[in-house]
Amino acid sequence: MITNSTKPMSDNDIIQRIRDGDQLVTARAYQQYRKEFIRWMRKKYHCSEDDAREYYQLAFFTFYNQILSGKLTHITASAKTYLFGIGKNKFYQQQRSDIRFDYTMNEEKVKNHEEETHQKKEQESRFLRVEAALNKLGEPCRKILMMVYYENRSMEYITQKLGYKNAATTKNQKYKCMNRLRNMLDNNALE
Repeated sequence: MITNSTKPMSDNDIIQRIRDGDQLVTARAYQQYRKEFIRWMRKKYHCSEDDAREYYQLAFFTFYNQILSGKLTHITASAKTYLFGIGKNKFYQQQRSDIRFDYTMNEEKVKNHEEETHQKKEQESRFLRVEAALNKLGEPCRKILMMVYYENRSMEYITQKLGYKNAATTKNQKYKCMNRLRNMLDNNALE
């Protein structure tokens, strides 16, 4: 209980003095229940000391603003009970917010996973279509395109391996093969 030189002040007197701008009473009111509140929060809600301090600051700030705004002019319970109640509400409010945030994050993860799965299926489908088209394309086109795009072989290497006249001829043949492959894929001529 805060004292005013000779006699203790009631909680309603404290509220009035805070409203009147008495900084000393405000500072004393802040300190009066701080340690007890922190112990209580740590024990009751199993939070860290830093979190308990934060909840006390939020509770006292709310209490202080309610007084200054005229929302709180007098109390029937004790200031301690009132402050602890605000702190408890702030704790539960934060817990609900954390749960909503976790739910939102989980929804986002599921959505991202679904998008990734869809993209992988599309990519796999494209790959299977290209593979089927390559197989239908026949030789030597299949061999040329496999050597260029899967084995990363040079035109000179392919020219030598497949017995073409020169690298320009091989490049021209690759161009014709790619056009045939594109046409097959564009026209769905895989059946």
